[in-house]
Amino acid sequence: MRVAVSGSHGVGKSTLIASFLDRHPEYAHEPEAFEVLADDVDITESGAPTAEGLRVLLEYTVSAVESRAAQAHVMFERSPVDYLAYAAASGGALPPGEIRSFLATQSSIVRRSVVHLDLIVYLPLPAAGPVLRRGEAKAFRRRVDGFMRRVLLDDAYDLFADGRPPRVVSLPPARETQLSMLTRLVETTRE
Repeated sequence: MRVAVSGSHGVGKSTLIASFLDRHPEYAHEPEAFEVLADDVDITESGAPTAEGLRVLLEYTVSAVESRAAQAHVMFERSPVDYLAYAAASGGALPPGEIRSFLATQSSIVRRSVVHLDLIVYLPLPAAGPVLRRGEAKAFRRRVDGFMRRVLLDDAYDLFADGRPPRVVSLPPARETQLSMLTRLVETTRE
């Protein structure tokens, strides 16, 4: 099973994946593109990736998903869909024309890529709101989470209509139940 864990930054993707991998060593781990490419990603003054930076992150993630399409057990930290949500949520960090252009050109690439995933697990922000790191904007995290929800659960960009789309499931923000739910989903989503 090829599983991607999606969500805003700081919602516990890495923690959930590490716990899952401890119990499922047969799974390969594909780290988040930003962890691999951080020095090569252009960032705006507000700390968000530029449109070019988002494109680089998305291309890396698409390439990783497609290169592992034949592998039976892979856990991806982020899906290609995440970068559409980040672009849509970027607000004043990117000019509106750049956001529209990015979404228009990259949506078809993401649509072709997600068919190589079996499951996308979305981790929402907790109801109490995000736990912020120094210098982080609460409004940005909420916007990212809102767009993640619309893109993944409501299929706002019509990404899951072609071919054999992955199953998309939202897990509750309670960390103590996420691992058991993810394990059950992996076991029941298998063909």
